[in-house]
Amino acid sequence: MKPRAPVWGASQTHEEVGRVEKPGFVEGRHYTGYVEGVRALRRKNEVAAAEELLLKLIDAVEAEARAEGWGVAPWYYEQLAILYRKQNARDKERAILERYERLTKAPGAKPGKFADRLAKLRQNAPGSTPE
Repeated sequence: MKPRAPVWGASQTHEEVGRVEKPGFVEGRHYTGYVEGVRALRRKNEVAAAEELLLKLIDAVEAEARAEGWGVAPWYYEQLAILYRKQNARDKERAILERYERLTKAPGAKPGKFADRLAKLRQNAPGSTPE
């Protein structure tokens, strides 16, 4: 079987990208080095590959934040939440925003925006009662 070409601009194929090697790294590359790859996957509408990559990058973001004692970078959570919103996967969108909500955050305006979106999702969730 012929090896697959790199999926998101890395030197590795899709099957080879996986584990977090050291805090902040996925397959020997810092998570910030995958931003253009994520954008390319989203442009090509390769939703499953983008989701898989973003989940691995989020693990790397969280590992680095724990190791360094700082807040998590919001961009990766935001991209995954947008991806889920476009799929109308509200439960997954809420889950990734709740995951972000539980963590120490890097400074900036995103935490407030994420909290607003999460509140809206919770309010509109099946079985929720208006307050």
